[in-house]
Amino acid sequence: MKRVYLFVGLWMAIVAARQDEWPPATRLERTPACPTAVLLLEPSHEDAEQAVGEFAATLGDEPTARGHVVLLAGAGPLRSSLWQSLRTLPRTELHFVQDDGEMAAFGAINGLGFYLFDVWGRLKKQNDRSGEAPVDLASFRKT
Repeated sequence: MKRVYLFVGLWMAIVAARQDEWPPATRLERTPACPTAVLLLEPSHEDAEQAVGEFAATLGDEPTARGHVVLLAGAGPLRSSLWQSLRTLPRTELHFVQDDGEMAAFGAINGLGFYLFDVWGRLKKQNDRSGEAPVDLASFRKT
């Protein structure tokens, strides 16, 4: 019976090790021992302002979390209302980039990516508009 428990324990460790983790290809730095939220955004995306609002709500729900917002410069104008929302985000670094390298590192392909990692760098929640189904950004909020 002990062998069965040992086998199950090893199997669970292997499965846990395969969980999505902080992407090694990103240039963003994860804050050790803190949850980290990442928003990848093309400013012209139709849901950009909603995404920033939900990102802010997630930071409010996770008071120890640190954030990164990556804006793809040159992908459309940065509306003043969006800029004002971005400037008020707590504990967040804004990054303006010229290429879609960060989008590729996280796997976002449609101009919007929202990720939340736990204190160990494991992916807790993901919303990257890569699928066909409509996405509800509000699902990132605690209910």
